[in-house]
Amino acid sequence: MPPASMVLPHQPAGYLETPVAESFIHKLQLSVSKGLPHAAPAPASRTDEHELVKSVFQVLQGFDTPLLYWDKNVPAFCEKPGTYVSHLSRASLGSVLKPFLFAATCLKRVELFVGKVRSCDHRTPTLSAFASAVDSWLMRLREAALKEEEMSFVSVDRTVTLLALTDSMSSLCSGAEHLHQVVHGAVPDGFWDSGANMASSEVAVHVVNHLYKKLNEVCLVEDGEGEPYHMLLVIFAGSLLPYLQCLDSWLYDGILDDPYEELR
Repeated sequence: MPPASMVLPHQPAGYLETPVAESFIHKLQLSVSKGLPHAAPAPASRTDEHELVKSVFQVLQGFDTPLLYWDKNVPAFCEKPGTYVSHLSRASLGSVLKPFLFAATCLKRVELFVGKVRSCDHRTPTLSAFASAVDSWLMRLREAALKEEEMSFVSVDRTVTLLALTDSMSSLCSGAEHLHQVVHGAVPDGFWDSGANMASSEVAVHVVNHLYKKLNEVCLVEDGEGEPYHMLLVIFAGSLLPYLQCLDSWLYDGILDDPYEELR
């Protein structure tokens, strides 16, 4: 007796078979959306994790990418609306990207602060020295991001994931946040609006006092050790250069060279 042939169940018209290679996340989206096309992410917004990792490195160095961009209205780095990867839910992707976007935002705001000081008509020597010291540390952090990027992609066969990046870049992200905290509050209230009417000595004293308080805060927490304390010491010493130069000319040349009257 010949074997009975297998009869497949009838599929409704328009029903599409799920490809074998389809991801679990995509299957889950289809089950929730009942197969409605408008309920699933747009194919044009889909990317792979490799491209997102590249974008993370770029924004940490201050550059926009097609996937991650600087929004002047916030102001902050944001991800392109609708961006997703096949193996992560939208919530998971947002959670993984959040610390990187926050760190990149901190560095960008520091960059904007430095640029604002340098373009200011009524900047003072101490404020300019502070901005230069901050800018040097900013470049140090961004160079660390560049170095990490080069190491991550030195081999074509190597796969770098966002999760792995979270571990390797944790120190840099922490440093970005600390640097932004140093900049925040370093300038007297109302300086940008009425700085021309402020005495240079008032601005200088505010900057130095701000850094001194930050040093005390970090010293109490970290006992004078760690990267944040080292960063503050470098910026504090750099900000004192105008004072030291004035004192040097006074002690060795007998001339108090203080055209901005910061020592009065």
